[in-house]
This record gives sequence, C-alpha cells and structure tokens, in this order.
Amino acid sequence: MALRIRSARPADVPAVAALHVASWRDAYRDVLDARFLAGPIETALGAHWQAMLGGKRRPGAVILATAAREVAGFAAAWREGTNCHVDNLHVRPGMRNAGIGRALLGFAARRLETQGCTSADLWVFARNAGALRFYARLGAELGPEVLRETQGQMVLERRASWAEIGLLIAACASDDGAIATVTQVAAGSRQLAEEPTP
Repeated sequence: MALRIRSARPADVPAVAALHVASWRDAYRDVLDARFLAGPIETALGAHWQAMLGGKRRPGAVILATAAREVAGFAAAWREGTNCHVDNLHVRPGMRNAGIGRALLGFAARRLETQGCTSADLWVFARNAGALRFYARLGAELGPEVLRETQGQMVLERRASWAEIGLLIAACASDDGAIATVTQVAAGSRQLAEEPTP
C-alpha cells in the first residue's frame, strides 16, 4: 500500500472529521453512548476540527495519511511544555493493522521532537484492549484506570507514556508487522511506501 503523509490543511476539515466519526462509531460502540454516536458526534467533531484546523493552530501537528486520494488515517499531537501529547490517532476502519497508525504516530513524534519535545503521552479508553496492546508493543508505560470526561461522558481511561520520545520514535520505526520507508519527495511532504512483512 502506498501512502502519502503530509500536514493537514484547513481544506481537510470535512475529511478529517468524517474519518474521526467513522473511527469512533466503529471502535467505541461499546464505550460511548449510542445516542451520541448516532447523531450529535458529527456536529461535535465537525466543530472541533474546524476550530483545530481552521482557526489559530495550537503548537504541534496534525498529520494525514492518504491513499489513492482518500484519507486513510490521521494523528494530532500537541506540544505541552516539553511533552508531546498525542490527542488523536485514527485509521480508517478496514485499513487497520497495516502499519498506518504506527507510521502516523512515529511521524508526529518526530515532528514534535523537532519542536523541543522530549517525552510523549496519550490517553486510551480502558475498554479499548486493542489500542492498549498496540501502545504496550511500542514500549508505553500504562498507568491505572482514571475516570475522565470525553464529549460530556465520563469514561475510564489509561495513560500511555514514554519518558523519552526517542524510544517511541524508534519503536514506530521498527519492522514488526510491516516495512515502512519514508523518503523526501518535496519540501514539507513525505512519501511513505509500505508493504506487509512476508
């Protein structure tokens, strides 16, 4: 699968919001309120991404992976002091487990490292066992369950953290499950060629 990885732009708001909605509806059916996932989520996430990409940018990066001109996934990471806080990492349903998430996470971490970040963290729904395994394989230290608010709902979450951002970057660059090569194709953009490990 050939992917193009680049920074998100204001024109990407509809595509990013639509992928975010599709990902939450697929992955969080048993975590978030069904009524919220059925309707209000579209307005909430549409407004969120309009503010994030259409307004004044927070220090950090929003990174897109596209395949055949379709958004395959995205990551959003913000600089909080010297910490890289990964706020979102989503891959289109049907395209998961192909190394896209790891490539996006590694790319975002490298971008934030250049902005002065030395550590990284994120929050994961405690019932999202697949995501917890994914981050544990990347060397995250997983904290205890904590009740936190998400879109007006109280949900148990766990913090995944890396004391050194370089450890996360190295883990994302490993060839476990997929071989990913990033090459420069133009200033400010990257071409990612990815194929499954035989």
